[in-house]
Amino acid sequence: MVSEPGVARARCVHCHEEIAVAERYAHGDHIKCGVCGTKHKVVRADRLRLVIADVGPLREALAQNEQVVERLEAELAHARASLGIGANGIGIAVIYALYQVGVKGAPIGKGLLLTSIAIAIVSGLLLELANWSFLAKRSAMIRIGGELEEARAEGQKLRQQIREAMRV
Repeated sequence: MVSEPGVARARCVHCHEEIAVAERYAHGDHIKCGVCGTKHKVVRADRLRLVIADVGPLREALAQNEQVVERLEAELAHARASLGIGANGIGIAVIYALYQVGVKGAPIGKGLLLTSIAIAIVSGLLLELANWSFLAKRSAMIRIGGELEEARAEGQKLRQQIREAMRV
C-alpha cells in the first residue's frame, strides 16, 4: 500500500476497513466510511483515530438488544420451569382412580389414594423425562440458549463501541 502525501489512514470503528483521511480534516471534523457508511469523528492527538460521531443509533440498538435479551431470558426461564407434558401425570392418576372405582368397583380409600398419587408422580416424571430427552423442551432450551448467547455478545459489542465513541 503506497502512502499518499498529506493523507493518513485509520480504521473504521464498525467494519474495520481502512479510511484515507486527508490533512484537511481537522480534529473534530466528521468523515463517513465508504464501505459501511458509519459516520466518524476525526481525533487528532499523538496519532490519528476515528470514533463514532453519533452514539444515538448505537444506544437505540443497545436498548433493542437488551429487550431481546430480557425476552429470551424469560423464555428460557419459562422453558426450564414448565412442567410441560409431565403435568399430564395427574390426569393419568385421575383416570386410574375413576377406572378402579367405576369399572372395578374398588372402594375409595387410603390405598387407592396412595396408588393414584404414586401413579401421578411416576407417570409425570416419565412424561417430563421423555419431553426433555426427545421432544420440544430440550430443543427449545438449546435454541433459546444459543440465541441468548448471541444477543449477549452483540450487546457487549455495542457497549464497547459506545465506550470507544465516548472516549474522545
